[in-house]
Amino acid sequence: MQIIHLSHHIGGTDVSGTAVLQQQNPAKADDLQITIPVADAHVVEQAVTAAKTAFAVFRDQGIEKRADALAKVQQLIVQHSDELSQLIARETGKTFADAKGEVGRAARIFGFFAGEALRIVGERLESTRNGAMVEVEYAPVGVIGQITPWNFPIAIPAWKIAPALAFGNTVVWKPSEISSATAARLMALIHEAGVLPGAVNMVLGGGETGAAICANAGIDALSFTGSQATGKKVRLAAMERAIPVQTEMGGVNALLVLADADVDAAVENALNGAFFAAGERCTATSRIVVEQAIADEFVSKLVARVKQLKLGDPLDAATQIGPLASPNQKALISRQTAKMEQYPGAQLVCGGTAVEMPACFFAPTLFDHAKADDPIALEEIFGPVAAVFRVKDYAEGLAMVNNSRFGLSAGLCTNSLKYAEHFKRYAKSGMIMINLPTAGIDYHVPFGGVGASSYGAREQGRAAKAFYTVAKTTYLKA
Repeated sequence: MQIIHLSHHIGGTDVSGTAVLQQQNPAKADDLQITIPVADAHVVEQAVTAAKTAFAVFRDQGIEKRADALAKVQQLIVQHSDELSQLIARETGKTFADAKGEVGRAARIFGFFAGEALRIVGERLESTRNGAMVEVEYAPVGVIGQITPWNFPIAIPAWKIAPALAFGNTVVWKPSEISSATAARLMALIHEAGVLPGAVNMVLGGGETGAAICANAGIDALSFTGSQATGKKVRLAAMERAIPVQTEMGGVNALLVLADADVDAAVENALNGAFFAAGERCTATSRIVVEQAIADEFVSKLVARVKQLKLGDPLDAATQIGPLASPNQKALISRQTAKMEQYPGAQLVCGGTAVEMPACFFAPTLFDHAKADDPIALEEIFGPVAAVFRVKDYAEGLAMVNNSRFGLSAGLCTNSLKYAEHFKRYAKSGMIMINLPTAGIDYHVPFGGVGASSYGAREQGRAAKAFYTVAKTTYLKA
């Protein structure tokens, strides 16, 4: 067994702490054990102080130096791609192929924001007062507290850290305790790339560490991705101190399949969105809304495809679905699925809690004839579990899609331009997918949802500037 002992990283230096938390390979516990220290309020204060000290220098280093450092991070991630991908697979259970794709995306994100660091464009306008001018510039916010999840252990940190640095901010970052080893490798590469010591500080731990970051008076803004319950706490902490906050909290995403759709293609979209990555994506499909005219055919084909999925060792190239990320996640998904099994109405057609699986594996599970008030329609199940909702026509299907307090990603399978255009306009969701899985996004465009899925400014692409800068307006008369 390999044992990895982790440390915090503050002001360019590794800082040891008492190991309190552990993470094991969720596919085979005797392969890897990671010990994780927990940062208390004192350690968090050290990190915030280091970030504030670095900010005074980093903001004035110049855009080219920041761009070069971000480009170097991209280069190092590419160089260490296989190593990072193997670690992600062993630590979180993600398949090697998925991990490799995520590592590549993280590298691209750093490269994208290396370019954005050179494109911090302001405005110069004439004033309404004769002889005066108005200038609008975009200044860094300051010290950003960032809390990231385990399901994309390098890509989500990349899309928070890279824009923060590009626009001249410094960072206090708490990764998930389930993916801390991957985070530590990314932190090491950021340091190796020559990013100013203290510009990025990593503090490890669980909820208490995140709470300490949120409560620290030296934090100027908070960015969070994770559960809705924790996101609410983050927002309340930010509002108490009147600082900017963004929270991304997943969804109960729906894919609407119309009778005019290519059924086989729609089945593949549903299969990908619901079950790939073990359903551990905030954009995963949990509600598959199907027009009644093709529902029997669709369900039959989908069940057949689900049964063909190969579960196994994440490092095996033939594996399509790995385990859930931890024993706690498996226990949670089991409880949620059991609740759905006991609920009157919906029919279990594939998988379920009765299928015994080793380690942290969970059988891909599908329900049919689900209703709008079923548990799976109301709360996110962050695993390979989905349900089919049968509707009579497009209008009823759209109403079903919109019957949710969440609104991150919504998909439509159709060959009708009329319905596609209508869906784009009226689906209550931050992201719309037409003839594509609900999961799967690009890094150069805005990411985020509506309702209970998101709060605050969008992430990724050029939209990231809105959160990581402050608009300053200067009136000037010579």
